[in-house]
Amino acid sequence: MIKKLALILILLCICTVNITSIALPQEPAVEAPSALLFELRRGQVLYSKNPDEPLHIAAASKLMTAYIAIEKLDLNTMVTASKEAVNTEGALLELTVGEKYTAESLIYASMLSNANDATIALAEAVGGTVEGFVKLMNDHAASLNMTNTVFTNPTGAYDENQYTTASDLAKLIRHALTTNPNFERVFSSQAKPWFDEDKTLVLTNLNDRFWSYDGVDGGKVDYNDPKYQSVITSVTRNQQRLVCILLDAPAESMYSDSIKLLDYGFNNFRRGPLVYKGQPLDSITVEGHEVTLVAGSDVYYTYPVGDNYIQQIQYDLIESSMKLPLYKNTLMGNVKFTLTDGTVITVDLFPDREILPELTALEKAKKRLMEYPEIFYIIAGLCALEILLILSKTVKFAYSKIISNNKGKRK
Repeated sequence: MIKKLALILILLCICTVNITSIALPQEPAVEAPSALLFELRRGQVLYSKNPDEPLHIAAASKLMTAYIAIEKLDLNTMVTASKEAVNTEGALLELTVGEKYTAESLIYASMLSNANDATIALAEAVGGTVEGFVKLMNDHAASLNMTNTVFTNPTGAYDENQYTTASDLAKLIRHALTTNPNFERVFSSQAKPWFDEDKTLVLTNLNDRFWSYDGVDGGKVDYNDPKYQSVITSVTRNQQRLVCILLDAPAESMYSDSIKLLDYGFNNFRRGPLVYKGQPLDSITVEGHEVTLVAGSDVYYTYPVGDNYIQQIQYDLIESSMKLPLYKNTLMGNVKFTLTDGTVITVDLFPDREILPELTALEKAKKRLMEYPEIFYIIAGLCALEILLILSKTVKFAYSKIISNNKGKRK
């Protein structure tokens, strides 16, 4: 118990320069009714304002449509623009009925320029019908645990029955960016050329922070009412990637508020090591042997400057592993770190050394023979020689007996 407490104290000292919790500066005020700032790798929330308030957000539909299309279609698939797609309302690329376009070009048009005709064309290509695709959208939302989201159309056109939240949108964005490189490539694009028989143009990402804020590597802007827009901005600095979501923000303040939140995140939070691979985390006894349990890998997390952010440390050992032999890859259990924000980080524990049970005399002999096979050949040769000698003596004895018997008969 004393050793475990000592290890915990050492761990806390390693995690931070100052164990004492330091209050963060006051959170910035933003005008958007709902906002969220999170770290991409673990999804840790660094700032939130009404993150679970349901809102009618066009960007959510476009993001989900792009994600599903990228998952389901080869990017080189040719998609035919239907009359329904061409005649849809809202922002349009003015596709031609019956014309074929690559799935990739339509995805870029939907994501960068909010082209509703391109979005409908993709929905029909994947789902057969718009209705079939909407079912896929809701199925994917359920699989991502987006419990406060309902989709009724792919374009995000206003419908009082269609809504999402900043928390749910963060789940979709994080999943798409961390699991699908093609989605990452589209989301991070500032511009993309468009070519068809009628026109040549450049599709430009509507998030203008790409050109005015250091480190921007992804973004999306969409709206139903141009006075209130939703803006998503991803920024990476010093190996830390933050994503800022503002929903239904006043158009005149949406970018300045985005910068407020991103500055708040980068100025007050750091990404650093929670534990290092091989770091001692626990000490136990297995069949009379003292065993130090170490971290199986480097683990990083995001924490406020000057605060280790660790609220609780809990060990969970595997009873069936508490026996010999022990190998360095034997999973002994894990330790769970609960952070102040509720994030739980699990670190697997392994023995720092190999411990084998005491061998019997026969097992030691077998092991020695395995380690030094030449001994086996020497012993085998000696045994063979001994057998030959015994056979030779036996043959000589039998021969002499026969000779003796023959002489007796002659007499």
